[in-house]
Amino acid sequence: MKQSLEGLSVFVDDARKPLMTLGDIQTEIGSKQLLQTVRDVTDAPMDAVAASVFFRRLGFFLAAQFQTIAVHQKVFTGSLKQVGIIHDEYTFKFTVASEDFIEVQNSQQALRFVLDTYGHPLVENFSKQATISKLILWENIWGYVIWVYSQLLEKGVESASTDLDYLLLDSTWTPHLRRSPFKQYLQNQSALDAMKDYKRITCCLLKEMPNTKKCPYCPHAK
Repeated sequence: MKQSLEGLSVFVDDARKPLMTLGDIQTEIGSKQLLQTVRDVTDAPMDAVAASVFFRRLGFFLAAQFQTIAVHQKVFTGSLKQVGIIHDEYTFKFTVASEDFIEVQNSQQALRFVLDTYGHPLVENFSKQATISKLILWENIWGYVIWVYSQLLEKGVESASTDLDYLLLDSTWTPHLRRSPFKQYLQNQSALDAMKDYKRITCCLLKEMPNTKKCPYCPHAK
């Protein structure tokens, strides 16, 4: 499990001191500090772009959780303050403690817990702080979620299919959102088909970065 988590930029019992925690960045001062740090590291020209960059990294954290639920039947249950953010190799990664993982008794409850604890609060906060659409932030996360689930489906991991089906239900996202954004991003395709010809429905704003062209899967790409 530890190796698979590290493959998704989540390090267990890591000795490195974090810059901040996910709890820290939920405060107004902390969120501004994080956005400025991202801008300093990446040369992002504005907070919206910086938020988008960070949420591409947060996508690894949620995807790692979903993978751990499907493959190992375990879930990390620490608070936001127990998730450290480290700056490593010009990007951002996460640290967690092994003692905060528990056995999954009900996969749907575990998936909902991940969304409600590490997804919605951060998306809602940074959508306001950086003036960026929630759909963009969730699609940044989705890019890694569909990648992980596609790999699991190709390997024949049965729980991956039922877990993904649950994340595509509108009811899984209430009361925060009326519809499942993950279902919206699939655009009526299966996960495997959508991954083979990956296209976004929102622009991640990375084209606003210095010397950066539009992504090949950008909705604005011709």
